[in-house]
Amino acid sequence: MRLLSSLKMGSIKAKRSYWYAAILALAVIVWIGSGQLPGQGPAAKATDDGITGEAKAETLAPIYKVQVQTLQASPVVEEIHLLGRTEAKREVTLRAETAGSIAEVVAKKGQTVKKGDVIARIDENDRRHKLREAEALVRQREIEFDAAKELSKKNFRSKTKLAEASTLLNGARASLAAMRVDLAHTVITAPFDGVVDDRFVEEGDYLKVGENIASILDLSTVVVTGDVAESLVSKIAVGSNGRAVLVDGRELDGVVTFVSKASATSTRTFRVEMEAPNPDNAVADGITADIRLAVGEKLAHKLSPAVLTLNDKGIVGVKIVNRESKVEFIPVSLVSDSPEGSWLGGLPEEIRLITLGQEFVKAGQAVEVVEE
Repeated sequence: MRLLSSLKMGSIKAKRSYWYAAILALAVIVWIGSGQLPGQGPAAKATDDGITGEAKAETLAPIYKVQVQTLQASPVVEEIHLLGRTEAKREVTLRAETAGSIAEVVAKKGQTVKKGDVIARIDENDRRHKLREAEALVRQREIEFDAAKELSKKNFRSKTKLAEASTLLNGARASLAAMRVDLAHTVITAPFDGVVDDRFVEEGDYLKVGENIASILDLSTVVVTGDVAESLVSKIAVGSNGRAVLVDGRELDGVVTFVSKASATSTRTFRVEMEAPNPDNAVADGITADIRLAVGEKLAHKLSPAVLTLNDKGIVGVKIVNRESKVEFIPVSLVSDSPEGSWLGGLPEEIRLITLGQEFVKAGQAVEVVEE
């Protein structure tokens, strides 16, 4: 009995111990979950050295070293760049002004011609015979008119007959003039000095009035054309100096001769034309060109494209270090361009440009500066 009683008492004590352990474990879990460890309550976030947790994390963040170069801005000529193409100063398509067969083709494609040079001839057929007939009729009408006039003075011929003779004479003269013009149209000549760019006929071809014969280009002066955005058109004036760099590297110096007063409906851009001399017709029509128009003077920095970067919005700029040794991103604009580098505007007159390490730092970040 005493043994049985002892076992029962031991079982009760064991159950009580399990309950005490469970309650204690639950209290510890609640205590840890609340985050209120000793010395870390809301009023005790500061560490022993008096720096908050966030501030201490910031001070412990690594500070990157960047290489910088101190640069001063210089005055440069501001240029507007346009993508354009060359065009002939004049271009004309010669068309038949009388009907007939091509009797002779004189000019070849690509041939240089002078004003008045023969390009082709149309068969005269019986035009010269009709011309002599018209000339004879005019002489006859002149005799008849003179006789009618003398008789009218002596009152032997009425004024009505005199008027009729005058009408017949004028009609004959008009027919003669038309015949001479028609005969002249059988010879097709160059209207100005230029180059035969294309020829559309061969000997024996029959032409109706208005059909194409040849096209002539005047390349003594080349016109370089481009389209400028509406935000920049006010900066360009007729008479401004410009330069065109062709796709093959050749350069043309010229003067702006035309700025459109109406924009293209689809692109909202304005046509600009620059004329430049073209000795020996060296520059052809239709060559791609980079047009550079001088529009004033501006302070700019000469920088290598390697230092350019993009921000999160896709804006082109550079990274500099300010007086507080923090990184700044500054957007830039192209003022002028050269093989040695680009002249960029929009920057302070003096900058400390990050030349090495810009890809590892962000705007607002403190850095350690190493002068180049």
